[in-house]
Formats: sequence, C-alpha cells, structure tokens
Amino acid sequence: MVSKKTQILRGLLGFALATVLTVGCSSSEPAQSPATTPDSTQAASNDNGEPESGSTGSETVDGDTPIQGDEGDVVEATPQPLIGPTLSDENLASMQDLRAGEQVEDAHGNLIAIYGIAVWPEPFAMLSDTTRTDFPFFSDVQMVADPPSQLVVLDVGMCAAGIDVSGFGTAEFFVHESFTEALSTDPMVGREVLARHPIARPGFGFPSAAECERGFLPVLWNSDRTPAVARYVLATRASVGAEVEQHVYQWDLDSVVVEESDEGDEIEPQFAIGQTVTFNQGVLQDTTVVVDGWAELIGTESPIDGTRMVAVSLDYCSSSTRPPELGLGVDNWNIVAPIDDAGLLASEPEDPASTCFGGWLEFAIPFGSVPTAFFASDGVDKTVGYAEWSLLDAALPAPQS
Repeated sequence: MVSKKTQILRGLLGFALATVLTVGCSSSEPAQSPATTPDSTQAASNDNGEPESGSTGSETVDGDTPIQGDEGDVVEATPQPLIGPTLSDENLASMQDLRAGEQVEDAHGNLIAIYGIAVWPEPFAMLSDTTRTDFPFFSDVQMVADPPSQLVVLDVGMCAAGIDVSGFGTAEFFVHESFTEALSTDPMVGREVLARHPIARPGFGFPSAAECERGFLPVLWNSDRTPAVARYVLATRASVGAEVEQHVYQWDLDSVVVEESDEGDEIEPQFAIGQTVTFNQGVLQDTTVVVDGWAELIGTESPIDGTRMVAVSLDYCSSSTRPPELGLGVDNWNIVAPIDDAGLLASEPEDPASTCFGGWLEFAIPFGSVPTAFFASDGVDKTVGYAEWSLLDAALPAPQS
C-alpha cells in the first residue's frame, strides 16, 4: 500500500511535468488584439493564402463610421466619391428660389411665374420600348420616340416689360429634380421643346412688350420621376464683347391638369366640327380644311403593338404645293401623326384640275386614350399657320369598306 507521503510526491511531479509541456508548446511572441491586425482591409485567408470559404473580408458603409468585420475587426469606411458640381459652383449673377405660382421680376424687367407641371397621359407612358420607337409622333415631338423620354408641360405666365432692353442674351426654361442641380448642359433633355404648334392648349409663347400671356410650355424629360423644380435662366451681356451674366429663377412645382379648352378660346381659337377654316397667311395661304368628326375603326388591326385604330373624316383644298401637316390630339395632348397618310394626302383628285381631297385619315392611338382634337399646321408658324378642331362629342359611325 502506497503511503500518503508517496502520493503527495507523485502529484507534485505530475504537476511540474504538465507545466513544462505547456510552456514549450506556446508562442514566444506576444498575442495581438484583434483590433490591431496588421492589415484590417485584407480578407481572411487559409494557410495557402486563399480566401476562406464564406469570408467576405472588410465591409464598409456610407459615412465615416467604422463597422465590425467578420472576426470583430474594426474596418474603416471607404471614403465616398465626391458628387458632381452643384448650382452653388456656378458663376451666377443672381439666383432666386420661389414657391409655385410666385411672381418675380427678372433682370430685364419682365414679370414671370411658373405655376405647376403636367405629365403626358398615362397611356403613352405605358407603351413598350419597341412601340415607343415605332410610334408615329407628330414632327415637333419626334424626340419622345426615344424610350427613356417623356413630355411634360410647364404652366408659365409672363408679362413682358414695356421698355427697350439694351444688350444681348437668351431666356430658356428647364426642369430639374432638385434646387441644387447644376445648370443643364444637355442640348435636349430637361429643356423646353421648340414646338411649332401648341402641344397642350393654350400654348405658351413669349409675349410682346407690354403684353401678358399664360400657357403650357413643353419640356423633354428622361426620368420616371416627375421633375420637382422648374428653372428660368436669363443670360445677358451689356455688349458683344462683354462677359455673359446668368440670372437663375427657380420654382418648386405643383401638379396641374391639361384640360379640354372651350370653343372660341381667345388665345388660340378652336374650331367646331363642320366649320371650314381658310388660312389667310403663310405657306398655307388660301388652303381650306373642314373636319366632320372621328370614328373607331372596329375590326381594323393596328400595325403598332399596344394601340388601336381610329380615323378622322375631313376635306381640304390646298392652294400651294405644300400640303398641311395634319395631326391628332389625344387626351388633350396634340402629339400624334397619321399612321399612313398616303391614301389621303398623296392620292390624285377625281378632277385633275382640282387640288381638293377628302376621306378618312387613320391614326393609331394607345389603348385607354381618347381623341380630343384634330389640327392642321404649316410646320412653320404656330400662330397664323395653325388651326385646331375640337373632337368633343364628334364621334361618327365607322366607315364602311
């Protein structure tokens, strides 16, 4: 039997041996804290230097706040790239922020206000990219055939100063997503469309001195989001060699609606069905047009996906070698061209000595839309070279083939 003294000696011996083994297997280098790893941006790797399965390495978030890595390492956030130039970076002579409808006097003495914005009808926005590319938009708005684009109109009012303004300059309208965006450099997108006919009635045009005008100004836009800011930029200079000064006036925007105009509108007369219109000036002088109404072409398949066929019954007599440009207003937006005008406008009259034509002019319009107007334009002058007929309550039976 082992004595108690012998047991105590064996226990001490075993403890000394375990201590020696533990010290011999440990690293001679001091341990590092996980927060002070040599390279906190390097992903975890195995013994071969390859990333470990499931390891995502360092992570960052927006801002300057560090976050914890997979092993608790503190990872410094990557600095965010600098944003582009803003309006504050521009060299402006003056700048004013305004509420919707607030009137301001510009550097030339004109009084101007922008009241709101309207986006083109939903049926056009719902057209597929392929349909948009093939759709027969009227000549003034052909640029919206580009799928990302859409039309908006600004409700603009201006009273022109009754004084002679010396110097040189330009006045342009733009739309933006925020008050801080830099001045637009795009030659088309975000700026007014120089249409030669009113895209929405009444159309806006710069008034003569000592006169006032209010109407809709079309703008090309290329975003699904509705613009939040309208901008009027007046560029002036005292003489030909002087430096250009830019004055910026910008309004936040309320939504407005383009509605059916009343017949006899004093700004832009709209004619009634059956009323013959004779052009008295311009390239269409002495040309006459009369519109009888419109009809659904039920059973006629449209060659353009997402649309249906309608037709307008009309007669016209041309006194010039240039026929009028004819178009259709849909949901109060005058933006649709005939799908194929060869049958009417290129046909030979029964009397060779006559320059008169008559028949049905066909249009493709988006499902869910309604014809509201028919118009004739000389493609030059939106005042003396333009006429429009209301199609309200002007539906006719479909033509018989």
